[in-house]
This record gives sequence, C-alpha cells and structure tokens, in this order.
Amino acid sequence: MEAQQPRTAESGLGPVRQSASMWRFLALPAVAMSLGWGLRGFIGGGPLGAMIPGAVIGLVLAVLLRQERQAAWLAACAAAGVGLGGQMTYGQTVGLSLRPESFGWAMLGFTVKGGAWGLAGGAVLGAGLIRGRDGWKDGRFLCALAAMVAATWAGWRLVNAPKLVYFSDPLNRPREEVWAGLLAGAVTFLLCAARGRMKHLAWRFALWASAGGALGFPLGAALQAWGRAFSVAPWLDWWKGMEFTFGALLGLGFGIAAWLSRRELIPGPAVESARSEPLTASLLLAAAAVAAVVGIDYRLELRFNYSVAAALALAAALRSNLIARHVAMTVTATAFVLDLAENTPALAGAAGWLAAAAAGAAVAWRVSGRFAPRDMLSLLVWAAVAVSVVKTFAAPGLVSLGHLLTECMFVLMAWLCIHWVRTEVTNDTEAGPATVAS
Repeated sequence: MEAQQPRTAESGLGPVRQSASMWRFLALPAVAMSLGWGLRGFIGGGPLGAMIPGAVIGLVLAVLLRQERQAAWLAACAAAGVGLGGQMTYGQTVGLSLRPESFGWAMLGFTVKGGAWGLAGGAVLGAGLIRGRDGWKDGRFLCALAAMVAATWAGWRLVNAPKLVYFSDPLNRPREEVWAGLLAGAVTFLLCAARGRMKHLAWRFALWASAGGALGFPLGAALQAWGRAFSVAPWLDWWKGMEFTFGALLGLGFGIAAWLSRRELIPGPAVESARSEPLTASLLLAAAAVAAVVGIDYRLELRFNYSVAAALALAAALRSNLIARHVAMTVTATAFVLDLAENTPALAGAAGWLAAAAAGAAVAWRVSGRFAPRDMLSLLVWAAVAVSVVKTFAAPGLVSLGHLLTECMFVLMAWLCIHWVRTEVTNDTEAGPATVAS
C-alpha cells in the first residue's frame, strides 16, 4: 500500500487532494449546475430560483475540496452569490437573438450578463472560501457586503437606469436592466473582501466563474435561436437547452477554479462540527431567515432588492452557523415550494402558504441535526426534482413530449450528481486522513 503524500513544510498548505481525478472536478460541478439551472427555470425563476444552482454548487465544492467543516457557510455564500444574478432580465434579449438584424447585439448582451452573473456568484463563494485564513476579518467581510450594495446602486443608477448600454427591447415594454450594477457590486466586493495571502482564491473563483458565464450564456442562447429558427425537433424545449448549456459551462468555470485550488486548502472533517441547537430555536431562526430573504425579494420596491436581502442573509450567516444552514437549505426549498403554490390552482391561497410552511419546517428540522454535505445535497436535489414532477402533472398540467424529456434529464442528472458525490466521499473514507510531516 502506497504511503499518502505528506504535508510539505515549503508549502504549508495542507495535504494534496488525490482521491478525485480532474475529470470529476470538472464534470460534477458542470452537471450539478446544469441540473440546478434547469430546475431554476422551471420551479423558481428570479433570484430566489437562482439560489437552487447556487446551493447545489456550494455543497458539491465543499465535498470536492473537502471543506465539509464549513459546508453550510459555503452553500449559503454560493446560494446568495448566484442568486444575485437572478435579478437580471434577459427575456427580451432572447427576443433580440431571434432576429437576424439584432442577433450580434443580443449575443454581446448575453456575454455581458453571463459574465456578470458568474462574477457575482464566484466572488461571494471565493471570498467565503478564505474565511478564517490569513487576511480574513469578519468586519472586513461585512464592510464588503455594504460596499457591494452601494456599488450595485451606483452601477445601476449611472448605466442601467439611463439605458446607456441596453440589451433589451427599447420600444416594446422596455425592461429595466441591472447588469452594470451587479458588475460594479461584484468588483467592489472583491476589492474589499479579498485580502491577505489567500486573496487570489477569491479572484480565481470570480474570474473563472465569470468566464464560464460569459461563454455559456451566449452559446446557450445561440443554440436556442438556431433550434427555433430552423425548426429542429420543434417538440424540444430549446429554452431549457439554453439553461442547461449556461448552467453546465458556468459550473465548469467553478470546477476549474476548484481544481486549481485543491492543493491550497486544508481538508476538514467529514461532518461539520456545530453546537446542537434546540429544535424550537432552529425553527424560529428558519422562519426569520425565510421572512427576511423572501419578504425583501417580494416586497421591497428596489431594482436590486435581492442584493439587500443577500447581504443581510450573509451577515447573519457569518454570525451563526445554523442561520447559514437555513439560508442555503430552508430558504431555497421554501422558495421553490412557494413557486409551486403560485402556479398550481389546487394550492391557491392559504393552502399554498401552508404547503410552503410545512416544507420549510421539514427542511429546517432536517438541517438542525447532523450536517453532512452529501446528505444535504441529496435532500435539496431530490426535493427540487419532486416539486418539478408535481408541477408537471398537477393541474393545469404541463405534460408534453419535450417536457417529459426534460424531467427525465432532471432525474438522470440528479442521480449522477448524488452517485458521484457519494463515490467521492467513499474514496475519501477509504483513503483515510493524510499524514502530516513533523
């Protein structure tokens, strides 16, 4: 049996990650985020829906990088960070891409918007990843969140509000964009939060995720335009193809950043250590997290209202590990059950709110105990897929050949993600802890 690679005095960066091959670092995040993005487009939408692929990629990377000790924190950062991009409007940009005379401008718009989306998500996750390391300060992270909101307002007010560079339809019901605000917010956040010897990790995740988004969004949009223009398999959901493509390449960007960072992060224990909390306290914290994030997103009359919600949620998660769990899991799950209630006549009114409350309470109870990221990933993924199945077959019904194929894709990708993650954890267990040179 070969000896495990020791920690070297020269690097001081911890054991080298050996159990996962490069292809899994790339394939698993790509499939996971493609699945999350497809689900977001069907059972979510907006920033709350974008928390689905965010939470999923956060949990996946916690496993791949063996950062289980801070899995809830990373999942919360990823859910909130990826959720930021969900504030962008791109439906009319899709419309522009279907017309030959505006196709090029639309592709430029998708490149900018995809890059901004990836930059925001990668920045928050990357900065969260260096928590507790050299140069990290809680107060600095809180200041970075406040600066992000202020810069988002400035970018939106100076570029998006006056439509200086505009990628939607200026004539037919023009929509208010926010991509410049998100770009300004993400860059400002990085400049404030990414400090110390490990700051390059935050920039690495931000830039690789931005590259994945800037490539994936226009490619997916071009695929949709091609399929619809030439009536290729008209029964296929080409919009869903756009989402799958965008999600896959954005996830690939996160995966590349994780692969490049694998030697610089000291592995943690398989299960996150946390002080046991009474169930009543956990439920109250869960209700507060849901009320704050969902309430601000639904009710605050501000173009970048979710940026405010995300900043408050991460500030609270910084202070409480249990709140981080609820931001990543309970808020995300409650939001997609609310979406189901809003689109299902049988759940109209009080019935829908009761269903969302019951789902949120169930998830809150589950995350109050043992928090193994592979189990949390399985819970979140299969719950989302189950909701998508209910939405498909419940009245008024969305059953069609193309959508049934989409549901089959959801199930297949969900199985692949869970299988690969469980295999990854099994490999780590069999390998045992890496030795450290004295």
